[in-house]
Amino acid sequence: MFNNYLTLGVLVISVAYLYNRNSSTKTWHGASSPEEATANSLGTLVSLPAKQVHRVAVGVNGNVDLIVSATELLKALKVEPRKGQDHETLKSLQDLGETFAFFFEKGAASERFFADKQVFQNVIEAANNLTAKQYYVGGNAALSGQKIASIISACQVLFVGPVGPKLKMLLHDKISVPPTSLKEKDEVHLIMEYAKGETWGDTTTPIATRFITSNDEANGRMEKLETFAENIKDFQADMVLLSGLHLLPGQNESFWKNRLKSVVKEIEKIPRHIPVHLELASLADKKFMLEVMNQVVPVVNSLGLNEQELSFITSAAKGPHQGVIESDKNLPEIAVVGDIIHWILSNYGKGNTMGRNSRLTRVHFHSLSYHVIGHVRDTWSNIKSAVVMGTKVASQQACGESQFTANKYELKIPDAFALSVNYAPLRRKVILYDPSNPQTSWQRDQFDFHFNPVLVCKKPGNTVGLGDSISAMGLYYSQFQDN
Repeated sequence: MFNNYLTLGVLVISVAYLYNRNSSTKTWHGASSPEEATANSLGTLVSLPAKQVHRVAVGVNGNVDLIVSATELLKALKVEPRKGQDHETLKSLQDLGETFAFFFEKGAASERFFADKQVFQNVIEAANNLTAKQYYVGGNAALSGQKIASIISACQVLFVGPVGPKLKMLLHDKISVPPTSLKEKDEVHLIMEYAKGETWGDTTTPIATRFITSNDEANGRMEKLETFAENIKDFQADMVLLSGLHLLPGQNESFWKNRLKSVVKEIEKIPRHIPVHLELASLADKKFMLEVMNQVVPVVNSLGLNEQELSFITSAAKGPHQGVIESDKNLPEIAVVGDIIHWILSNYGKGNTMGRNSRLTRVHFHSLSYHVIGHVRDTWSNIKSAVVMGTKVASQQACGESQFTANKYELKIPDAFALSVNYAPLRRKVILYDPSNPQTSWQRDQFDFHFNPVLVCKKPGNTVGLGDSISAMGLYYSQFQDN
Protein backbone atom coordinates (compact mmCIF):
# COMPACT_ATOMS: atom_id res chain seq x y z
CA MET A 1 0.00 0.00 0.00
CA PHE A 2 2.89 2.39 0.74
CA ASN A 3 4.18 1.90 -2.81
CA ASN A 4 0.73 2.86 -4.11
CA TYR A 5 0.85 6.13 -2.14
CA LEU A 6 4.40 6.84 -3.33
CA THR A 7 3.59 6.16 -7.00
CA LEU A 8 0.43 8.22 -6.81
CA GLY A 9 2.24 11.12 -5.14
CA VAL A 10 5.05 11.24 -7.72
CA LEU A 11 2.61 11.04 -10.62
CA VAL A 12 0.29 13.76 -9.36
CA ILE A 13 3.15 16.11 -8.38
CA SER A 14 4.72 15.69 -11.82
CA VAL A 15 1.50 16.52 -13.65
CA ALA A 16 0.67 19.41 -11.31
CA TYR A 17 4.14 20.90 -11.95
CA LEU A 18 3.34 21.07 -15.67
CA TYR A 19 -0.14 22.45 -15.07
CA ASN A 20 -0.92 25.41 -12.82
CA ARG A 21 -4.46 26.76 -12.87
CA ASN A 22 -3.31 30.07 -11.36
CA SER A 23 -0.73 30.77 -14.09
CA SER A 24 -0.88 34.40 -15.20
CA THR A 25 -0.90 33.25 -18.84
CA LYS A 26 -4.19 31.39 -18.49
CA THR A 27 -7.66 32.73 -19.27
CA TRP A 28 -10.93 31.15 -18.23
CA HIS A 29 -13.46 31.90 -20.97
CA GLY A 30 -13.60 35.58 -20.08
CA ALA A 31 -13.38 35.09 -16.31
CA SER A 32 -10.67 36.84 -14.32
CA SER A 33 -9.85 33.92 -11.99
CA PRO A 34 -10.37 30.16 -11.57
CA GLU A 35 -12.90 30.95 -8.82
CA GLU A 36 -14.97 33.17 -11.12
CA ALA A 37 -14.81 30.59 -13.92
CA THR A 38 -15.90 27.86 -11.50
CA ALA A 39 -18.81 29.96 -10.22
CA ASN A 40 -19.94 30.73 -13.79
CA SER A 41 -19.79 27.06 -14.71
CA LEU A 42 -21.71 25.78 -11.67
CA GLY A 43 -24.85 27.63 -12.72
CA THR A 44 -25.04 25.62 -15.95
CA LEU A 45 -24.85 22.24 -14.22
CA VAL A 46 -28.04 22.28 -12.15
CA SER A 47 -31.48 20.98 -13.11
CA LEU A 48 -34.40 19.87 -10.98
CA PRO A 49 -35.18 16.14 -10.91
CA ALA A 50 -37.94 14.99 -13.25
CA LYS A 51 -40.01 13.87 -10.27
CA GLN A 52 -39.86 16.56 -7.60
CA VAL A 53 -40.32 16.06 -3.88
CA HIS A 54 -43.08 18.12 -2.23
CA ARG A 55 -43.28 16.73 1.30
CA VAL A 56 -40.16 16.02 3.38
CA ALA A 57 -40.14 14.58 6.90
CA VAL A 58 -37.13 15.20 9.14
CA GLY A 59 -36.29 13.91 12.61
CA VAL A 60 -35.48 13.29 15.32
CA ASN A 61 -33.12 15.83 16.89
CA GLY A 62 -33.73 19.53 17.35
CA ASN A 63 -32.59 22.18 19.81
CA VAL A 64 -31.61 25.81 20.23
CA ASP A 65 -28.01 26.59 19.33
CA LEU A 66 -26.26 29.16 21.53
CA ILE A 67 -23.36 30.42 19.41
CA VAL A 68 -20.37 32.17 20.97
CA SER A 69 -16.67 32.74 20.37
CA ALA A 70 -14.83 29.67 21.62
CA THR A 71 -11.77 31.52 22.86
CA GLU A 72 -13.81 34.26 24.56
CA LEU A 73 -15.88 31.68 26.42
CA LEU A 74 -12.82 29.74 27.56
CA LYS A 75 -11.32 32.99 28.87
CA ALA A 76 -14.56 33.73 30.76
CA LEU A 77 -14.45 30.21 32.25
CA LYS A 78 -10.76 30.72 33.18
CA VAL A 79 -9.82 27.61 31.19
CA GLU A 80 -6.14 27.98 30.33
CA PRO A 81 -4.68 26.70 27.02
CA ARG A 82 -3.41 23.15 27.45
CA LYS A 83 -2.23 20.08 25.56
CA GLY A 84 -4.98 18.54 23.47
CA GLN A 85 -6.56 15.23 24.44
CA ASP A 86 -9.80 13.81 23.04
CA HIS A 87 -12.38 12.68 25.62
CA GLU A 88 -15.37 10.61 24.46
CA THR A 89 -17.56 12.46 26.98
CA LEU A 90 -16.86 15.62 28.98
CA LYS A 91 -17.09 15.58 32.78
CA SER A 92 -15.23 18.75 33.75
CA LEU A 93 -13.88 22.08 32.53
CA GLN A 94 -10.49 20.37 32.16
CA ASP A 95 -12.02 17.79 29.80
CA LEU A 96 -13.61 20.64 27.84
CA GLY A 97 -10.31 22.49 27.50
CA GLU A 98 -8.32 19.39 26.49
CA THR A 99 -10.87 18.16 23.95
CA PHE A 100 -11.33 21.61 22.46
CA ALA A 101 -7.54 21.97 22.12
CA PHE A 102 -7.32 18.57 20.38
CA PHE A 103 -9.70 19.60 17.58
CA PHE A 104 -8.69 23.28 17.51
CA GLU A 105 -5.16 22.30 16.49
CA LYS A 106 -6.50 20.15 13.64
CA GLY A 107 -9.11 22.69 12.56
CA ALA A 108 -11.71 19.91 12.76
CA ALA A 109 -15.37 20.28 13.65
CA SER A 110 -16.45 18.01 16.48
CA GLU A 111 -19.17 17.38 19.04
CA ARG A 112 -19.04 15.82 22.50
CA PHE A 113 -21.62 15.12 25.19
CA PHE A 114 -21.19 16.92 28.54
CA ALA A 115 -22.01 14.31 31.17
CA ASP A 116 -21.98 16.60 34.24
CA LYS A 117 -25.25 18.55 34.10
CA GLN A 118 -24.29 21.15 36.73
CA VAL A 119 -20.92 21.96 35.16
CA PHE A 120 -22.63 22.28 31.76
CA GLN A 121 -25.20 24.69 33.22
CA ASN A 122 -22.32 26.79 34.57
CA VAL A 123 -20.80 26.85 31.09
CA ILE A 124 -24.14 27.91 29.55
CA GLU A 125 -24.52 30.66 32.15
CA ALA A 126 -21.07 31.98 31.25
CA ALA A 127 -21.95 31.87 27.55
CA ASN A 128 -25.19 33.78 28.15
CA ASN A 129 -23.22 36.47 29.98
CA LEU A 130 -20.96 37.14 26.98
CA THR A 131 -21.72 40.32 25.07
CA ALA A 132 -21.55 38.63 21.66
CA LYS A 133 -23.91 35.65 21.37
CA GLN A 134 -26.57 34.38 18.98
CA TYR A 135 -29.47 31.94 19.09
CA TYR A 136 -30.32 29.76 16.10
CA VAL A 137 -32.25 26.66 15.16
CA GLY A 138 -30.05 23.69 16.10
CA GLY A 139 -29.98 19.94 15.68
CA ASN A 140 -29.15 18.17 12.44
CA ALA A 141 -32.75 17.26 11.63
CA ALA A 142 -34.22 20.67 12.45
CA LEU A 143 -31.46 22.43 10.45
CA SER A 144 -32.07 20.20 7.42
CA GLY A 145 -35.77 21.00 7.55
CA GLN A 146 -35.07 24.71 8.01
CA LYS A 147 -32.86 24.80 4.90
CA ILE A 148 -35.37 22.97 2.69
CA ALA A 149 -38.27 25.13 3.90
CA SER A 150 -36.36 28.35 3.29
CA ILE A 151 -35.06 27.49 -0.19
CA ILE A 152 -37.70 25.26 -1.81
CA SER A 153 -40.93 27.27 -1.94
CA ALA A 154 -43.06 24.35 -3.15
CA CYS A 155 -41.96 21.97 -0.40
CA GLN A 156 -43.70 21.33 2.92
CA VAL A 157 -41.63 20.03 5.84
CA LEU A 158 -42.60 17.96 8.88
CA PHE A 159 -40.25 18.06 11.87
CA VAL A 160 -40.49 15.40 14.56
CA GLY A 161 -38.29 16.04 17.58
CA PRO A 162 -38.26 17.94 20.90
CA VAL A 163 -39.52 21.49 20.31
CA GLY A 164 -39.50 24.03 23.14
CA PRO A 165 -40.87 27.60 23.00
CA LYS A 166 -37.78 29.30 21.57
CA LEU A 167 -37.18 26.63 18.92
CA LYS A 168 -40.85 26.79 17.87
CA MET A 169 -40.47 30.54 17.40
CA LEU A 170 -37.25 30.13 15.35
CA LEU A 171 -38.56 27.43 12.99
CA HIS A 172 -39.68 28.42 9.48
CA ASP A 173 -43.43 28.88 9.16
CA LYS A 174 -43.60 26.13 6.50
CA ILE A 175 -42.40 23.55 9.03
CA SER A 176 -45.17 21.53 10.68
CA VAL A 177 -44.61 20.29 14.22
CA PRO A 178 -46.95 17.58 15.58
CA PRO A 179 -48.39 18.15 19.08
CA THR A 180 -46.46 15.13 20.40
CA SER A 181 -43.17 16.99 19.70
CA LEU A 182 -43.95 20.07 21.82
CA LYS A 183 -42.34 20.45 25.26
CA GLU A 184 -42.12 23.15 27.94
CA LYS A 185 -38.33 23.69 27.92
CA ASP A 186 -35.81 23.95 25.09
CA GLU A 187 -32.71 21.79 24.82
CA VAL A 188 -29.68 24.09 24.38
CA HIS A 189 -26.49 23.17 22.53
CA LEU A 190 -23.36 25.28 22.90
CA ILE A 191 -21.61 26.14 19.62
CA MET A 192 -18.06 27.35 20.22
CA GLU A 193 -16.93 28.94 16.94
CA TYR A 194 -13.44 30.05 15.92
CA ALA A 195 -11.97 31.72 12.83
CA LYS A 196 -9.16 30.58 10.55
CA GLY A 197 -5.85 31.77 11.97
CA GLU A 198 -7.26 32.33 15.46
CA THR A 199 -4.88 31.49 18.31
CA TRP A 200 -5.35 29.86 21.68
CA GLY A 201 -2.15 29.73 23.67
CA ASP A 202 0.64 28.68 21.30
CA THR A 203 -1.73 27.02 18.80
CA THR A 204 -3.09 28.59 15.62
CA THR A 205 -6.02 26.85 13.96
CA PRO A 206 -5.79 26.26 10.19
CA ILE A 207 -9.54 26.34 9.45
CA ALA A 208 -12.65 28.22 10.60
CA THR A 209 -15.04 25.79 12.27
CA ARG A 210 -16.61 24.99 15.67
CA PHE A 211 -16.74 22.71 18.70
CA ILE A 212 -20.17 21.64 19.98
CA THR A 213 -21.20 20.31 23.39
CA SER A 214 -24.48 19.71 25.21
CA ASN A 215 -26.14 17.95 28.10
CA ASP A 216 -29.17 17.09 26.01
CA GLU A 217 -31.56 14.65 27.66
CA ALA A 218 -34.44 14.58 25.15
CA ASN A 219 -32.25 14.27 22.05
CA GLY A 220 -29.68 12.14 23.88
CA ARG A 221 -32.39 9.55 24.51
CA MET A 222 -34.16 10.08 21.15
CA GLU A 223 -37.39 10.60 23.07
CA LYS A 224 -39.49 11.40 19.98
CA LEU A 225 -38.35 8.37 17.96
CA GLU A 226 -41.44 6.24 18.50
CA THR A 227 -43.77 8.87 16.98
CA PHE A 228 -41.60 9.38 13.89
CA ALA A 229 -42.94 6.65 11.54
CA GLU A 230 -46.53 7.30 12.61
CA ASN A 231 -46.26 11.01 11.81
CA ILE A 232 -44.54 10.29 8.48
CA LYS A 233 -47.50 8.16 7.44
CA ASP A 234 -50.04 10.84 8.39
CA PHE A 235 -47.98 13.53 6.65
CA GLN A 236 -47.64 11.41 3.46
CA ALA A 237 -43.95 12.21 3.07
CA ASP A 238 -42.07 11.81 -0.23
CA MET A 239 -38.65 11.73 1.45
CA VAL A 240 -37.24 11.21 4.96
CA LEU A 241 -34.10 12.62 6.61
CA LEU A 242 -33.01 11.01 9.88
CA SER A 243 -30.28 12.19 12.24
CA GLY A 244 -29.41 12.44 15.92
CA LEU A 245 -27.85 9.01 16.49
CA HIS A 246 -24.55 10.60 17.49
CA LEU A 247 -26.09 11.83 20.78
CA LEU A 248 -26.89 8.32 22.03
CA PRO A 249 -23.35 7.40 23.26
CA GLY A 250 -23.87 9.85 26.12
CA GLN A 251 -26.08 7.10 27.60
CA ASN A 252 -24.93 3.69 28.84
CA GLU A 253 -24.22 0.92 26.33
CA SER A 254 -27.27 -1.16 27.18
CA PHE A 255 -29.52 1.85 26.59
CA TRP A 256 -28.08 2.87 23.23
CA LYS A 257 -28.07 -0.70 21.94
CA ASN A 258 -31.79 -0.94 22.62
CA ARG A 259 -32.40 2.47 21.04
CA LEU A 260 -30.57 1.44 17.87
CA LYS A 261 -32.85 -1.59 17.63
CA SER A 262 -35.81 0.79 17.98
CA VAL A 263 -34.36 3.03 15.25
CA VAL A 264 -34.24 0.06 12.87
CA LYS A 265 -37.78 -0.94 13.84
CA GLU A 266 -39.13 2.57 13.14
CA ILE A 267 -37.32 2.87 9.80
CA GLU A 268 -38.71 -0.48 8.67
CA LYS A 269 -42.24 0.88 9.21
CA ILE A 270 -41.63 3.48 6.48
CA PRO A 271 -42.91 2.33 3.04
CA ARG A 272 -40.07 1.15 0.77
CA HIS A 273 -40.86 3.62 -2.02
CA ILE A 274 -39.94 6.54 0.31
CA PRO A 275 -36.14 7.12 0.38
CA VAL A 276 -34.60 7.42 3.85
CA HIS A 277 -31.36 9.37 4.35
CA LEU A 278 -29.21 9.03 7.48
CA GLU A 279 -26.95 11.98 8.34
CA LEU A 280 -24.04 11.12 10.62
CA ALA A 281 -22.24 13.48 13.00
CA SER A 282 -19.10 13.42 15.13
CA LEU A 283 -18.55 10.19 17.10
CA ALA A 284 -15.80 8.86 19.35
CA ASP A 285 -17.12 5.40 20.35
CA LYS A 286 -15.94 2.72 17.89
CA LYS A 287 -18.26 0.07 19.31
CA PHE A 288 -21.25 2.38 18.74
CA MET A 289 -20.06 3.21 15.22
CA LEU A 290 -19.86 -0.49 14.35
CA GLU A 291 -23.40 -1.06 15.62
CA VAL A 292 -24.66 1.82 13.46
CA MET A 293 -22.87 0.44 10.38
CA ASN A 294 -24.08 -3.11 10.95
CA GLN A 295 -27.65 -2.39 12.04
CA VAL A 296 -28.86 1.03 10.89
CA VAL A 297 -26.95 1.76 7.67
CA PRO A 298 -28.34 -1.32 5.84
CA VAL A 299 -31.96 -0.17 6.37
CA VAL A 300 -31.49 3.35 4.93
CA ASN A 301 -31.14 4.30 1.25
CA SER A 302 -28.65 7.14 1.62
CA LEU A 303 -25.84 8.18 3.96
CA GLY A 304 -24.28 11.62 4.55
CA LEU A 305 -20.95 12.24 6.30
CA ASN A 306 -17.81 14.41 6.45
CA GLU A 307 -14.09 13.58 6.64
CA GLN A 308 -14.06 12.93 10.40
CA GLU A 309 -16.96 10.48 10.16
CA LEU A 310 -15.55 8.81 7.04
CA SER A 311 -12.19 8.32 8.76
CA PHE A 312 -13.85 7.02 11.93
CA ILE A 313 -15.92 4.48 9.98
CA THR A 314 -12.96 2.98 8.14
CA SER A 315 -10.96 2.89 11.40
CA ALA A 316 -13.77 1.27 13.43
CA ALA A 317 -14.67 -1.27 10.74
CA LYS A 318 -11.07 -1.92 9.59
CA GLY A 319 -11.58 -0.56 6.10
CA PRO A 320 -9.01 0.95 3.70
CA HIS A 321 -6.69 3.86 4.46
CA GLN A 322 -7.10 3.70 8.25
CA GLY A 323 -5.65 6.80 9.86
CA VAL A 324 -4.74 8.43 6.53
CA ILE A 325 -7.35 11.19 6.78
CA GLU A 326 -6.67 11.76 10.49
CA SER A 327 -2.91 12.04 9.92
CA ASP A 328 -3.32 14.46 7.01
CA LYS A 329 -3.40 17.98 8.46
CA ASN A 330 -4.38 19.28 5.06
CA LEU A 331 -7.58 18.23 3.32
CA PRO A 332 -8.40 14.56 2.57
CA GLU A 333 -7.12 13.25 -0.75
CA ILE A 334 -9.83 12.73 -3.33
CA ALA A 335 -8.38 9.31 -4.21
CA VAL A 336 -8.55 8.16 -0.58
CA VAL A 337 -12.15 9.37 -0.16
CA GLY A 338 -13.21 7.63 -3.38
CA ASP A 339 -11.69 4.34 -2.19
CA ILE A 340 -13.47 4.49 1.20
CA ILE A 341 -16.86 5.32 -0.35
CA HIS A 342 -16.38 2.39 -2.72
CA TRP A 343 -15.57 0.16 0.26
CA ILE A 344 -18.68 1.32 2.18
CA LEU A 345 -20.98 0.61 -0.77
CA SER A 346 -19.24 -2.70 -1.52
CA ASN A 347 -19.45 -3.96 2.08
CA TYR A 348 -22.59 -2.31 3.46
CA GLY A 349 -24.60 -1.33 0.36
CA LYS A 350 -27.20 -3.06 -1.77
CA GLY A 351 -25.73 -6.08 -3.56
CA ASN A 352 -22.72 -6.05 -1.21
CA THR A 353 -20.00 -8.70 -1.22
CA MET A 354 -20.68 -9.64 2.43
CA GLY A 355 -24.12 -11.16 1.82
CA ARG A 356 -25.85 -8.47 3.90
CA ASN A 357 -29.47 -7.60 3.14
CA SER A 358 -29.15 -3.85 2.52
CA ARG A 359 -31.03 -0.91 0.98
CA LEU A 360 -28.06 1.50 1.02
CA THR A 361 -27.37 2.78 -2.52
CA ARG A 362 -25.99 6.32 -2.05
CA VAL A 363 -23.19 7.98 -0.02
CA HIS A 364 -22.73 11.78 0.04
CA PHE A 365 -19.31 12.86 1.33
CA HIS A 366 -18.87 16.56 2.08
CA SER A 367 -15.75 18.42 3.20
CA LEU A 368 -14.61 22.02 3.27
CA SER A 369 -13.02 21.83 -0.19
CA TYR A 370 -15.03 19.31 -2.21
CA HIS A 371 -17.90 16.81 -2.28
CA VAL A 372 -18.18 13.31 -3.72
CA ILE A 373 -21.41 11.35 -4.18
CA GLY A 374 -21.10 7.63 -4.89
CA HIS A 375 -24.14 5.51 -5.72
CA VAL A 376 -25.15 2.11 -7.03
CA ARG A 377 -25.74 2.53 -10.76
CA ASP A 378 -29.38 3.01 -11.86
CA THR A 379 -30.68 3.51 -8.31
CA TRP A 380 -30.57 7.32 -8.33
CA SER A 381 -30.67 9.96 -11.06
CA ASN A 382 -29.85 13.68 -11.33
CA ILE A 383 -26.83 13.13 -9.07
CA LYS A 384 -24.63 15.54 -11.02
CA SER A 385 -27.04 18.35 -10.12
CA ALA A 386 -27.25 17.10 -6.54
CA VAL A 387 -23.52 17.30 -5.87
CA VAL A 388 -23.38 20.80 -7.39
CA MET A 389 -26.26 22.01 -5.20
CA GLY A 390 -24.54 20.63 -2.12
CA THR A 391 -21.37 22.61 -2.86
CA LYS A 392 -23.27 25.79 -3.77
CA VAL A 393 -25.23 25.72 -0.49
CA ALA A 394 -21.97 25.22 1.46
CA SER A 395 -20.34 28.24 -0.19
CA GLN A 396 -23.24 30.65 -0.06
CA GLN A 397 -24.37 29.82 3.48
CA ALA A 398 -20.83 30.23 4.82
CA CYS A 399 -20.48 33.66 3.18
CA GLY A 400 -24.11 34.66 3.78
CA GLU A 401 -25.00 35.53 0.18
CA SER A 402 -27.33 34.17 -2.50
CA GLN A 403 -25.04 34.99 -5.46
CA PHE A 404 -21.32 34.34 -5.86
CA THR A 405 -18.95 37.28 -5.45
CA ALA A 406 -15.83 35.60 -6.81
CA ASN A 407 -13.24 37.48 -4.73
CA LYS A 408 -14.87 36.27 -1.50
CA TYR A 409 -14.04 32.64 -2.32
CA GLU A 410 -11.05 30.44 -3.01
CA LEU A 411 -10.49 26.95 -4.40
CA LYS A 412 -8.70 24.53 -2.07
CA ILE A 413 -8.45 21.50 -4.33
CA PRO A 414 -5.20 20.44 -6.04
CA ASP A 415 -4.44 21.35 -9.65
CA ALA A 416 -4.20 17.63 -10.45
CA PHE A 417 -5.51 14.56 -8.65
CA ALA A 418 -6.05 10.82 -9.07
CA LEU A 419 -9.32 9.01 -8.39
CA SER A 420 -8.03 6.01 -6.42
CA VAL A 421 -5.05 4.75 -4.45
CA ASN A 422 -5.81 1.01 -4.43
CA TYR A 423 -7.43 0.54 -7.87
CA ALA A 424 -4.77 0.75 -10.59
CA PRO A 425 -6.93 1.85 -13.57
CA LEU A 426 -8.10 4.93 -11.63
CA ARG A 427 -4.78 5.50 -9.89
CA ARG A 428 -3.04 5.89 -13.26
CA LYS A 429 -5.62 8.39 -14.52
CA VAL A 430 -4.71 11.89 -13.30
CA ILE A 431 -7.42 14.56 -13.57
CA LEU A 432 -6.38 18.13 -14.40
CA TYR A 433 -8.84 20.51 -12.78
CA ASP A 434 -10.62 22.70 -15.34
CA PRO A 435 -12.60 25.61 -13.79
CA SER A 436 -14.72 25.91 -16.92
CA ASN A 437 -15.73 22.24 -16.48
CA PRO A 438 -15.46 21.73 -12.70
CA GLN A 439 -17.26 18.40 -12.30
CA THR A 440 -15.54 15.01 -12.59
CA SER A 441 -17.39 11.69 -12.88
CA TRP A 442 -16.09 8.13 -12.97
CA GLN A 443 -17.21 4.52 -12.62
CA ARG A 444 -15.87 1.62 -10.60
CA ASP A 445 -17.55 -1.78 -10.53
CA GLN A 446 -21.32 -1.20 -10.27
CA PHE A 447 -20.92 2.28 -8.77
CA ASP A 448 -20.95 5.80 -10.22
CA PHE A 449 -19.04 8.67 -8.60
CA HIS A 450 -19.42 12.43 -9.03
CA PHE A 451 -16.94 15.02 -7.70
CA ASN A 452 -17.43 18.78 -7.39
CA PRO A 453 -15.19 21.42 -5.76
CA VAL A 454 -16.44 23.86 -3.13
CA LEU A 455 -15.81 27.57 -3.54
CA VAL A 456 -14.53 28.06 0.00
CA CYS A 457 -15.62 31.27 1.73
CA LYS A 458 -12.50 33.20 2.80
CA LYS A 459 -14.23 34.82 5.80
CA PRO A 460 -17.12 32.56 6.80
CA GLY A 461 -19.81 34.08 8.97
CA ASN A 462 -21.68 30.91 9.90
CA THR A 463 -20.29 27.36 9.92
CA VAL A 464 -23.06 25.78 12.02
CA GLY A 465 -25.32 23.36 10.18
CA LEU A 466 -23.39 23.45 6.91
CA GLY A 467 -23.26 19.65 6.69
CA ASP A 468 -27.00 19.36 7.31
CA SER A 469 -27.84 22.02 4.71
CA ILE A 470 -25.49 20.36 2.21
CA SER A 471 -27.01 16.92 2.62
CA ALA A 472 -30.57 18.24 2.62
CA MET A 473 -30.18 20.10 -0.67
CA GLY A 474 -28.12 17.33 -2.23
CA LEU A 475 -30.81 14.81 -1.34
CA TYR A 476 -33.64 17.07 -2.58
CA TYR A 477 -31.99 17.27 -6.01
CA SER A 478 -31.37 13.49 -6.14
CA GLN A 479 -34.14 11.41 -7.67
CA PHE A 480 -34.64 8.01 -6.07
CA GLN A 481 -35.45 5.21 -8.50
CA ASP A 482 -38.11 3.09 -6.83
CA ASN A 483 -37.01 -0.40 -7.82
